Amino acid sequence: MSQNSVLNPDRELLVIGIIYTVLSAIVFPVYVLIIHALHSRHDLRENISYKLINLLNYCDVSQAFCHLLTGIFLIFPVFISKVDFFVRIVGCTANTLWLATFAIMTILSSTRIGIAFFKIKHNKWSPWMIISLVIGAVYIFLVWAIGCITQNFMLTGPNWSYDMTVKFAETFANLELVLCFPTLMLSFCSYILIIYSVYKKRRVSPTLSSSLRIEIGILIQATILTTYMAILITFWHNAESWFKMTNFTLASFNCAWILFSHLNSFLLIATNQGVRNQILKSFCKSERSSILAPLPHVSS
Repeated sequence: MSQNSVLNPDRELLVIGIIYTVLSAIVFPVYVLIIHALHSRHDLRENISYKLINLLNYCDVSQAFCHLLTGIFLIFPVFISKVDFFVRIVGCTANTLWLATFAIMTILSSTRIGIAFFKIKHNKWSPWMIISLVIGAVYIFLVWAIGCITQNFMLTGPNWSYDMTVKFAETFANLELVLCFPTLMLSFCSYILIIYSVYKKRRVSPTLSSSLRIEIGILIQATILTTYMAILITFWHNAESWFKMTNFTLASFNCAWILFSHLNSFLLIATNQGVRNQILKSFCKSERSSILAPLPHVSS
C-alpha cells in the first residue's frame, strides 16, 4: 500500500476498521423499525416503560454510530493523528452511552416492580421516577463532561480504554463496576419477582397463563442479556491479566461490545409479540391492530 495513501497502512487494523463499520451499520435499519414501531402506536407511545425502552434503544443506536466512527478512525488514521481530541470525545461518548443503559435499566426494572406489586399506573410518571431520571441524567452528564474535558478515554489500536495517565481515570473505571453489577442483579431479580407474582395470580385465575408464558420469555431475555453484559464487563476490566493483548484479542472485545446492540434488538423483537407484529404491520400494511404484549425489555 502506498505510503501516501489515506488508508491505514496496517492491513490488520484496516480490516478491523472495516469490520467495525459494517457491524455497526447493519444494525441501524433494525432500530429504525423498532423505534418506529414503538412510536407509531398510541398504547405503546403512552406507556412509561415503553418510553424507557425507547430511550434505551436511542442509547443503543447512538453507541452504534460511535462504533461506526471508530471503524472510520481505524480505516483513516489521519483522524487519530490530526483530531485526537475529537476521537477521544467519540470514545467517551460511546462509553457514557453504555453506562447510561445501566441507569435507565435500573429505573425500568423499578418501574416494572412498581406496576406489578404497588399498582403504579403504567402511563403516569410518579415523582420518584422523575427524580431518579434527573439524578441519573445528571450523573451521566457529569461522567461525559468530565471525560470529554480531561480526555480520559482513548483509542489504542483497535480498542477503546481509559487513559490511566489522566487524573481520576482509574476512579471512573472503578465506578463502572460499582454501577454495572448491582443494576444487572436488580434487573434480573426484578423479573424473577414478577414471574413469581404472575404465577401466584395464575393459581387464582387460570386466564393469566399467557402472561406467565410471556414473563418466562422475558426472563429468558433477561438471563441472556445480563449474562452477556456481566461477562463482557468482567473480561473488559481483567483483559490485561487474563489474555495476551494482541490486536485480535482487543478487536474481539470491541466486537462483543458492538454486537450487544444486535443481541438486544434481536431479543426485543423475538420476545415481544406486540413490537414484532407492529414491525410486520409496517411491511404488510395490515389494518388489523397488533396484539400488545407485556413489557419485554431488561436492558439496552
